[in-house]
Amino acid sequence: MEKDPITHGILSIDTAECLLGTFKKEMIPHFPFVVIPPETSAEYLRREKGFLFLAILASSSFADMPLQRRLGREFKKAVASRMIVNGEVSFELLQGLMVYLAWRVSYKLLFVGSHYHTRPNRYTQFLQLAISIIIDLRLDRPPLTKTWKTPLLFRSKYEDTGEEMFTRPSWGLDEQRAVAGCYYLSSTVAILVQKQFNFRYTPYIEDCCNSLSGTAETAYDKYIPYMIQLQRIVDKIDQLSARHASELVSPGSGAELYVTSLIADLEAFQTRLPFALSEYTLLNMQFHSAELCLCQLSVSSLKASAHTSTPNLRDELLGKALMASNSLLNVYHALPPGTETAFNNTQWVQLGFAVLIASKLLVSVSSNSDRRAAEMAQRRVSWSNILKQCRLRVENLSTSQVDSNGDRDVFHNFRQRVVRIQNWIDEVSERVASQDQACMEGLPENTTSGNYLSFSPGDLFNSMDDPMWSEWINDTELN
Repeated sequence: MEKDPITHGILSIDTAECLLGTFKKEMIPHFPFVVIPPETSAEYLRREKGFLFLAILASSSFADMPLQRRLGREFKKAVASRMIVNGEVSFELLQGLMVYLAWRVSYKLLFVGSHYHTRPNRYTQFLQLAISIIIDLRLDRPPLTKTWKTPLLFRSKYEDTGEEMFTRPSWGLDEQRAVAGCYYLSSTVAILVQKQFNFRYTPYIEDCCNSLSGTAETAYDKYIPYMIQLQRIVDKIDQLSARHASELVSPGSGAELYVTSLIADLEAFQTRLPFALSEYTLLNMQFHSAELCLCQLSVSSLKASAHTSTPNLRDELLGKALMASNSLLNVYHALPPGTETAFNNTQWVQLGFAVLIASKLLVSVSSNSDRRAAEMAQRRVSWSNILKQCRLRVENLSTSQVDSNGDRDVFHNFRQRVVRIQNWIDEVSERVASQDQACMEGLPENTTSGNYLSFSPGDLFNSMDDPMWSEWINDTELN
C-alpha cells in the first residue's frame, strides 16, 4: 500500500471512516455522479482506490478546516505524481478528480471565493485533466462502437471489411454517472462565470442518463436525466446571450422571439417533472439559476433600452430575474441549518450569481413613475432583509480556526461580503429616498420621477475595494 494520510499520521482510520460516512450521507445528494456503495469501508477504499479515497477525505473534512486544507495539498501532490510525472490514466483518477472538482476547487469569482480553496483558474486546470481521461479512455462513446474510419493499426493480416467495431473496457453505471457528471461540471460553472467549456452535450450523454434512470441503482439516479435536460436549456440560453443579446433592444427581433421560446421551455420543463421541484434541492437551485441566466439579459439591455417605446420584454425579464433570485435564496434559507456545508461548488456559485445579479438590478433600474419608484424601493428593503438572513445563517458556520497560512475559513469571507453588499444596498436606499424627498420639495410634481441613481451601471461596484468586484464587473460590464 502506498503511503497515504493515515500512514503519514495526518488522521486515523477511525476518523477516515467517519469522513467517508459524511460523504455517503451528506455529500452525495449534492453531487450524485460519484457514488460509494453503503457497504464500502474506509479500509477497503484506502486499499483498492487510494486516489479516490484521498479526494473524499479532502472534500468531506469541512468540519476541520486546517485538516481539510492539509489534505487538499496532499491531493494535489498525488495528482502531480500520478498524472503529470507518471502519466497515469485510469477511471479511479477520473472519479477522484470529479469529487475534488465538485467540492474542493472553485473560482474566486462571484461570491464565496472558492468553496474551500481560493486559487483562481485551478478549476479549469483540474477539469481539463478529467476531460482528458474521458477522451483517452474513450468514455465519451459507447463501449461497443461501429466506425467506418480506417484504424491506425498495423496487423500481419488486414482484411478490409468496410467497417470496424471498436470495443473498450466498461465501468457500467459508475462510468455513465461520470460522463453525465463531467458535462454537468463543465457546463454549469463555466456558463455562470462566462467562460468557454470544452465538454459538450452529445446523444451518448442522453443514453447514459436514460440508462441510469431506468436502472435507478441509487436514490438519486432518477434525478440525473432532469439535471442534464435543464442544463441543456441553460446551454441554449448561453448561446443566445453570446450571439444575439444586443438584438433584444430591438422590439420584435428574432432574439426576442427566442427568449420567449426559452421562457416557455423552462415553464414546460417544470410542468412535466414527475415530482415536485422542491423534492430535490440540487435541481431546485439549478432551475432558479437557469431562470436567472435567461433573465439577466435584462441587465445587458438596461442602458440601451432605457428609452425604447416597447420595453415590455425587458420589464418582464427584470421582474422574473428578481423573483428567480429571491426564489433561489429562499430555497437556501428553507434548508436545515448546516446543510450548506455539503453544497457543491456549483451551488455556491449559483448563490453568488443570484446575489450579484439581483443587487445590480436593484440599483441600476430607472423609474418613469412614482409607482415604479415605490415598488423598487420596497424591493430593495426586502432584498436587504434576505441578505440579513444570509449573514445570520453564515455566521453560525464560521469558526475561529486558521490554517497553516493564517487564513480563516471561507464562511468568514462569505459573511464579510454579505455584510458589505447589504450595507451597500441600504446606503443606496437612503440615497434614493433623499433624492426623492429633494425632488418633491424643489421640483414640480410631474418631474419627481427619474433615474434612481446619479451614476451609471458601470460604476456600481467601483466603491468596493475588493478585486473580486472589478473582475466580476469586467466580465459583465454593460455595453
